[in-house]
Amino acid sequence: AVVSTQSTGTLQFVLLICWVSGLGNNLLLIKAVADSLEEEPRKGTKLKEGYSDVVTAVRYNNNSISELSDLVPSITSLVVNPSAVSWLDFSFNDIQQLDDVLLEFPSLTTLYLHGNQIQSLTELKRLSGLTNLRTLTLHGNPLESLDGYRQYVLGTLPSLKQLDFSSVTKQDRRDAENWKKLCSKRMKMSKKAKASD
Repeated sequence: AVVSTQSTGTLQFVLLICWVSGLGNNLLLIKAVADSLEEEPRKGTKLKEGYSDVVTAVRYNNNSISELSDLVPSITSLVVNPSAVSWLDFSFNDIQQLDDVLLEFPSLTTLYLHGNQIQSLTELKRLSGLTNLRTLTLHGNPLESLDGYRQYVLGTLPSLKQLDFSSVTKQDRRDAENWKKLCSKRMKMSKKAKASD
C-alpha cells in the first residue's frame, strides 16, 4: 500500500495506492483486495502528521483483482475512517461482476471500473444504492459495446455527472429517460404476450 497526500485547491486529501513496484518497471500484481495488506509501502512514503483519518481515495488499479468480496475488511485495515472514502479506483483489473460490498461506502462519489471484464448491464443495478456517486468509468469493458449502454447506465444511475470521463448532458438525460420508457413498454408487452400463452 502506498500513501501520499494530494492537494486540490484548498482541499487536501490522502490517497492510498494499493499496488507495489517490483524490480525495474515490473509491478507485483495483487490478485485479491486482501493481498494489499501484505504489501509494504514504497520506500520514502510517509503520511503527513495529522492526516491519518482523512484518507478519501483508494486505488487498486492495474492489478489482477477479479472480485471485491474482501473489500470492506481490507480497507478497514488500511484506513482509519472507511466511511470517508469517496473515490475507489479498480481500473485495469479482471473484475467481471460487481459486489454489493460497494454499498458499504456511502460517501463514494467516484468509481473507476474501466478496463475490466464486466459484461452485463444488469450488474450496474447494484450501484443504484450509491446515491452520492457522480463519476463512473466503465469504458473498456465488454458491456460498453452493448446497444443502449450509455442510456442504460444513465437511466439506472441518474445522479451521475460524468460517465467514462465525459460530462452527462441534458440531451443524455433525455435520451436515457426515453430509452427507459421504451424498455418499460417492451417489458409490459412481453409480459402480456407470455400471460396470454
